[in-house]
Amino acid sequence: MSDLQLRDFFEFDEGDLAANRAGKLSAKQKAALEESEKGADKIFIGAGILFITVGLIITYVIIRDVVAKSLSGTVLNSSDILTLILGSSLPLGLFGFFAYGAIKLGTSKLDNSVQNVEGKVNFVKVEKRINNPSNSSHPYRTEEQYELRVGKIAFENVDEELLNIIEEGDIYAFYYTKDTKEILSCEFVSKGR
Repeated sequence: MSDLQLRDFFEFDEGDLAANRAGKLSAKQKAALEESEKGADKIFIGAGILFITVGLIITYVIIRDVVAKSLSGTVLNSSDILTLILGSSLPLGLFGFFAYGAIKLGTSKLDNSVQNVEGKVNFVKVEKRINNPSNSSHPYRTEEQYELRVGKIAFENVDEELLNIIEEGDIYAFYYTKDTKEILSCEFVSKGR
């Protein structure tokens, strides 16, 4: 293990580490987190707009014949009225619900406050079920991943290369973001006993 290998692996420098020790993000880290959050926000807001559009199109397709019938002066029967009510409320309600959720996610901000944990490092191999939409006969596949556990905190899907940098059982301090648990920086504290 070397400090240089840790810095290269997690992409931090002495300034980042000093800011994280003080419980703050460095200017570089703050800019990087804001940039990645902007991209995710655009995706969620775009999905919300797409849901609204799909809801409107489905509503239009369902009720267009009834509206045309009404505009031609034909008296509407109970089936036509039911089609108008359900045809407009169900798609708009369902897709509106999804649109609201997506837009809310896109406009909410993550808590990127700096957290820290110090303790013995343990690597645990776990099996995760991963969505596999390209294979309808097997919609999920099992994938082995590593978790880095320090105290009660688990960092998921850790690159296997980290096992060659950090010796299991040694004591490290890790600095990470609260909501996403993204590791910002870390430092060696002492050899494990």
